[in-house]
Amino acid sequence: MKADYYSILEISPVATDEVAHAAYRTLAKLYSDDGHKMRALNEAKEVILDKDKREEYDAERKIKKGKIIGNYRVISQIAEGGFGTTYRGEHNMLGTPVCLKHAHYVSPQDELLLFEEAKSMWDLRHYSIPNIREIVRMDDGSMVLVMSYIPGPTLAQIVDKHRRLDPEHVGWIAERSLHALKYIHYHGIVHGDVKPQNIIIQGDSHQVVVVDYGLSLIRPNKKSASKGYTPMFASPEAIRGEPLLPESDFYSLGITMIYALGGDVEMRRVPNDTPEPMCKFIKSLIAYEVSGRPHWRKVDLCDTIREVRQKSFGRTASGMKPLPAM
Repeated sequence: MKADYYSILEISPVATDEVAHAAYRTLAKLYSDDGHKMRALNEAKEVILDKDKREEYDAERKIKKGKIIGNYRVISQIAEGGFGTTYRGEHNMLGTPVCLKHAHYVSPQDELLLFEEAKSMWDLRHYSIPNIREIVRMDDGSMVLVMSYIPGPTLAQIVDKHRRLDPEHVGWIAERSLHALKYIHYHGIVHGDVKPQNIIIQGDSHQVVVVDYGLSLIRPNKKSASKGYTPMFASPEAIRGEPLLPESDFYSLGITMIYALGGDVEMRRVPNDTPEPMCKFIKSLIAYEVSGRPHWRKVDLCDTIREVRQKSFGRTASGMKPLPAM
């Protein structure tokens, strides 16, 4: 295993060349009389400040298929994002599937987000929320978050293929998502990044799982600013950098419903053929001011969405109506 050149230079894996240069110069002055540390600094500089060598080094830092991480083995890559790469894995002894979130593109500050994600979810147990299994520190210093593996496409993948969903499907997806939000809100957690990419759909059982709690806030207060957001689905207060509340998740869910219905997300416009009770419900979620949105103490949105489904479709059960084929 090669040395962790980013740690040697005390920089983030996403640091620019200018930052790497500055770090090298500062540390070289500090350790000019230490031959061992200077050799390590020079080696790190040679790699990180050479575009081709850095790309090759970053590629080597990624986890390969078959690699053993603690009690788990990597099977295949699922996705790649700003924090790193997510893989499907399995337990070495049990053979049970897991999700491995490898945070190899993170700064020390970003690493705190990973710990916050694990901390926020560690004791949560709900059928619409993935379970945290373990945190593993890799040889190069990067972190791997081990979670339960949730099969199924995301809502975004379904809509990307079919352009829109039947309003009745959107109704049960919203209801199950609200059950997950009700549970985490009760435990003092605001998700902070509700969007179609973070809602996994299990069509055969008509269940959903709300995933990715990397931007969640634990018991936020007046000083708690948003950790980040996805602009298209973020609440106005998140964009302004203000404290997030459960109502912030409601706003994002409302925009997600518009997206799933095939509406205009940028203009926050629901398609004309959407049942009126559902239109009113969505508009209540996406009120610009937090005070204009529903609040758990005043109304149970899980009951409200059931009433909306009854008025819109004449039933509160989906009847296992098949989703469009993927």
